[in-house]
Amino acid sequence: MAGDNQLSRGARPPTSNLPLTLLAAFLAIIALAAPAYAHTRSQSQSAWRIDADAIEARVEADAVDVTRLYALGGEAPLGTMFASEVGDAFTVAANGQPCTLPGAAREIPGVSGRVIAVLRFACPAEALAHGPVTIEGRLFLRVAPSHLHFLTIQDGQGRSAEAVLTEAAPRADLVLAAEPARESLWSALSRFFPIGAQHVWSGLDHVAFILALALLVGGRLRAALITATGFTLGHTLTLGLAATGVLHPDTRAIEALIGFTIAFVALEIGGRERMLAWSAPITGVLAIAGVASLLQFAPLSGLTWFGLAAFVYAYPRGFPRDAVWLAAIFGLIHGCGFAGALSELDLPRPRLLAALAGFNLGVEAAQALVVAAALLVGVAAQRAPAQVRANASPLAGAALFALGCFWFASRLA
Repeated sequence: MAGDNQLSRGARPPTSNLPLTLLAAFLAIIALAAPAYAHTRSQSQSAWRIDADAIEARVEADAVDVTRLYALGGEAPLGTMFASEVGDAFTVAANGQPCTLPGAAREIPGVSGRVIAVLRFACPAEALAHGPVTIEGRLFLRVAPSHLHFLTIQDGQGRSAEAVLTEAAPRADLVLAAEPARESLWSALSRFFPIGAQHVWSGLDHVAFILALALLVGGRLRAALITATGFTLGHTLTLGLAATGVLHPDTRAIEALIGFTIAFVALEIGGRERMLAWSAPITGVLAIAGVASLLQFAPLSGLTWFGLAAFVYAYPRGFPRDAVWLAAIFGLIHGCGFAGALSELDLPRPRLLAALAGFNLGVEAAQALVVAAALLVGVAAQRAPAQVRANASPLAGAALFALGCFWFASRLA
């Protein structure tokens, strides 16, 4: 790998990097207009209960996610706006017969930072007693297409069922059982595979990081595969540890550090000389932030800031600079970020291993498609003028560096 990775020794990127650099620059420009928390997916949950000829639901969401609804217009209070959205978002049927919503959804008091609404559907009693319940939900999909909604339903006899609603699968047919049948391995893999893939595609920060790694290895297939293996090992380790509760990462710190990884890899694209020139001033800024953190004037812990400062200073001065090592180390951070997509599922232990496997396979498939798409663009862009090829990599690296710094700073604010 060391022989293949010309960039890690400070050499100018080969001209064949053009397609990847142009694609990275384009995505970086688009992503600059995205929310600061592009990596974080909005999530909500609901608890449904069958009572004779009615089904009542309690729907909850984070207040920050509810503020997205202001993008649709309107100036109603947050709770009123959420209740209206909930009333419009859900439809219910029992044994194929539609249920009606006699009254509007209403807001009820919740804990700080949470918004809660309840709604009650009237259903044919006979249908509820003898058939499955179908729930379709499109909560927040108009403003957050990657939104995940987790629901549980229970009746008076203690029977229950659960489902995850997404834009691709907004409807669930729920058969209540006293002891729900254990989900098969294939069923769990197929259920969580698309969630993992969509988590990468909907997170522009992960896409930017993958493209930065592709640029770092010069777009060569063998080097890209080895580097991707390092990244996979890193994020698989911390994804498993965080999802099983062994690690309890600070979500805010992880989100910010993901932006840092993008900026750092983009800086490494320029080679050792550029990294040496930039590492000392960046180290100084990080150390100052560490002191400010100790004085409670800056977010994150002082240990995090001083750790980043030590890494930035040491990396170009003797630290193993092979791309695979960098991908593996930063993969540890991204794995904690991936774990956030599973944290709200509250999966029972018997399903956790299958869920992790399906989710992780989805992540890997999405990453492979991102790199493949970049390479295909590369094949189509080989006829660009020589001057453009020479300048494309530095421009793309600068765009990704600026984007990583933007996410790092804005996620700390």
